[in-house]
Amino acid sequence: MKKLLAVVLLAAAMVAPAFAAEKGSMEIDGKLGVLFSPTFKMEAAGESKSGDFKTTFSLGADFFYYVANEIAVGAGLEYVVPSEADDSDGGLKYGTTNLFVQAKYDFALEDSAINNIYPIVQLGYGINSLSGTFGDMVDMKNGLYWGIGVGTTIKENFIVELLYAFNYGTVEPKEIGPGVPSSVDTTYKAFKLKVGYKFSI
Repeated sequence: MKKLLAVVLLAAAMVAPAFAAEKGSMEIDGKLGVLFSPTFKMEAAGESKSGDFKTTFSLGADFFYYVANEIAVGAGLEYVVPSEADDSDGGLKYGTTNLFVQAKYDFALEDSAINNIYPIVQLGYGINSLSGTFGDMVDMKNGLYWGIGVGTTIKENFIVELLYAFNYGTVEPKEIGPGVPSSVDTTYKAFKLKVGYKFSI
């Protein structure tokens, strides 16, 4: 999947840019996503442990403002439905709500049902949560969120995006005993396939 994403981004960069939207125009997008191959990694004192999580879904909304005909900047909100670790038997469940700023560059495709291809980057803050047997024993702290990917607009309003995204945080045990670290750094990463609808303003 990483190689596929890199190839798509390179292909987008090789397309000759054309005007995709007018400077000063705005859009609001609603998106539904599926998170594939999510993994959760915990690291402390030079040691790390990671595990796979079950496929889950996200629901979000984005706002974009075109500062130039091809360049749009904006903000977004995304809720990721909590999912269980594959081997936790209900002992660990992770979810997050991401708030972020983002930017994209439109490469227009003329005379095509696929209107454009655009690389997109996101950077923001994740409000993390852990629940389940293990989750109830710790406090989950919030942290950095970022994602990078590529998207397209089909027939002017329908959106498809593929992103590779990361959430960082810190776990602090509610009770610290012998051999228990005071804090553990966490990383949650997943591929996100999003579909949505664009409303131009």
